[in-house]
Amino acid sequence: MRKLTASRIHKIRKTLGVSQREFGRILWAAVKTVEQWESGECKPVGMHHRLLVLLENALANPSVRFAFRNVRASDPMFLLYKLLEPVYGSSSAKRA
Repeated sequence: MRKLTASRIHKIRKTLGVSQREFGRILWAAVKTVEQWESGECKPVGMHHRLLVLLENALANPSVRFAFRNVRASDPMFLLYKLLEPVYGSSSAKRA
């Protein structure tokens, strides 16, 4: 896996078209933390690192990127659901 650099984190945020404040809300991180990630002062770890990798991979898929334009995408739980759905599968797929 490629290293999650400050420029990659910045690119993820810009692709989503959100501010640092909104990005922090999506990732359950403080604005200061997002600033530090994007400046290279510190690196995301644990859950934040995994969410950023999932988000970056999801944004490469046009249909997923379209889902992030949904008005509910401002809700961090909706975004988390969309990120984890491909990993765990949807409940309707499990019933079939």
